[in-house]
Amino acid sequence: MKSVGPVIENLLRSYNLWQGYKQYQVVESWDQIVGPELAEVTRADSITRGVLRVSVKDSVWAYHLSMLKPRLISKLNKHLGSKVVKDIFFKIEPFEKKDN
Repeated sequence: MKSVGPVIENLLRSYNLWQGYKQYQVVESWDQIVGPELAEVTRADSITRGVLRVSVKDSVWAYHLSMLKPRLISKLNKHLGSKVVKDIFFKIEPFEKKDN
């Protein structure tokens, strides 16, 4: 019996939707990928042309995350299994975390 995962992947690839799905996945999986400490002070908002936009609680965290940017990009792409994220843009913006 064949697994459904590869069938769905092939279908998405055949309609050129695979990259969009991977981009959606990085935004939706942000909290899980970065862990609870960073998830508490950040929120992934969107990704366009490989640039992930992330809201950050304050300037201290924005600076700290900018120093971790290469490591975060690597971790995100490794989790996704392909080079989806090329850069991360951190913006300071107060927000409330959504309850999952």
